[in-house]
Amino acid sequence: MQDDATRDRLAVGVISTVIIVNALIFFLYRDQTFVHIDAIAHVNKARGLFDNFTPGIRQLGSVWLPLQHLLIAPLTWFDFLWQTGLAGSLLSAACYAGTSVLLFSTGYSWTGSKFTGWMAFLLFALNPRLIYFFTTPMTEPLMILCIAGFVYYTLEWIRTERWRPFAMAALMVFAATLTRYEGWAIAGAAMLLIPILARKQRVQATILFAGAAAAGPMLWMLFNMVYFDDPIMFTYGIGSASHYAEGNRYFPAGDWFVSIQTYFINVAYCVNPLVLWLGIGGIAVIVVMLRQDWRPVAAAVVAAAAPFAFYVYNLYSNRVPLLMPGFLENDPQSVYNVRYGTVMAATIPLFAAIFLYVILRQIERNRAFSLLILMPLFLPDPIPAASQEPINQQFTNNLLYFEGVHNQSFWMPPFVEVARKLKADMDARGDDSSLILTNTRIIHVVAWATGIPMRRFIHEMNKGWWHPNLQKIDPRVRWVITEEGDQLWHAQGRFLGANFREVARAKTPSTGTVYLFRRN
Repeated sequence: MQDDATRDRLAVGVISTVIIVNALIFFLYRDQTFVHIDAIAHVNKARGLFDNFTPGIRQLGSVWLPLQHLLIAPLTWFDFLWQTGLAGSLLSAACYAGTSVLLFSTGYSWTGSKFTGWMAFLLFALNPRLIYFFTTPMTEPLMILCIAGFVYYTLEWIRTERWRPFAMAALMVFAATLTRYEGWAIAGAAMLLIPILARKQRVQATILFAGAAAAGPMLWMLFNMVYFDDPIMFTYGIGSASHYAEGNRYFPAGDWFVSIQTYFINVAYCVNPLVLWLGIGGIAVIVVMLRQDWRPVAAAVVAAAAPFAFYVYNLYSNRVPLLMPGFLENDPQSVYNVRYGTVMAATIPLFAAIFLYVILRQIERNRAFSLLILMPLFLPDPIPAASQEPINQQFTNNLLYFEGVHNQSFWMPPFVEVARKLKADMDARGDDSSLILTNTRIIHVVAWATGIPMRRFIHEMNKGWWHPNLQKIDPRVRWVITEEGDQLWHAQGRFLGANFREVARAKTPSTGTVYLFRRN
């Protein structure tokens, strides 16, 4: 059966590659791929592994999981790929093509129908919002690939009972646990599921899979312990969800129903409302099929339910916010973390395709079933009117893009202005070796805006250098960038004002005054 689909699989790979390469060129030309501060920081983290005052894996930091940064690090060696973000965008584009092939392969392998495979692929690949998102250097595209890979290889293991697909399924879960934290939820659920799915050698399969699923979190905790003196630093350190949530009350914390509703709407926006309703129909259809072969159904449903439950819990427990225009009456344009719903694109198109496949088969026996295909058209669109876009804007002006440019507009301009003044001051003096003292938050913007090599910055990730500079600034430091109220400002603000020359300052209502000082 697999050989029959080789040409189709190749065609899916070619078509998806053509789509995403053209999209990447289009958005790169429009400067739309590298605008979200998280995307900028991801690429800079990868570059910082070697382009750094103190290079090494400590530069991965303690919060963001490391796999994407490690994979794109070799590409960031090339200045053009680093400064444009293409180093990360190329990985995301590869994930788009890979996910397309995996969705086709899963649909075909599960049902034996190429129609299911092609529909799963098309419902994913022709989504304009997802096409845009897969041109950006974010971590979700890699996560989507890992989930789709886990589903496909688990179903192949169930079908063939061979060790190779089992190993690949375990590898996909291992990769997911080092990509995003929802991967830990999938790994935990899968560890409970594998002994139930196994028909033979259950003990061996359970032990091996559990080892692979637990290896990622254990390695991450070991890394945190070695480099940051606490194995769970990622749970509360600077930049973590707990750190940002401290003292804040997010929407929709404390309300289970609203938390479920919020994430459901977010998923509908990301995967398309019609596809979501078809996917729910597909889940209902395959659950009815439990009596025939429940194992693949259980694997696929768990792969969808685990990240959904993960995000609902985090919304309820006030760990993360999720906002779209129309959610808040007093702030109708708020938009934040819209991308969270994209991870469901690894499974929902598959369920939607299965729904269409089953209904079309039933139509051959009874034409009345054709009405079921029309049913999603009459179901409500859950997306608020304020978050709706015309078809022609879903590709170029969707919320996934708008969030980046809108939210950064509140705080990035003063840092960009100061960064450009810094570059001009450096060029005017022909200084290509003196150091700059600032923090990593500022560095991400400065490096993005100017392309100044990151090895010229001293910051808090430079162990053994940052804290001494808070006491006495190193003579090699010629420039200092600090925001009023940050750690550096509190430690050296008065000294800088008295002993350094102020080159520039800038401010917005949502930031403190950002200063650029130069040594006299």
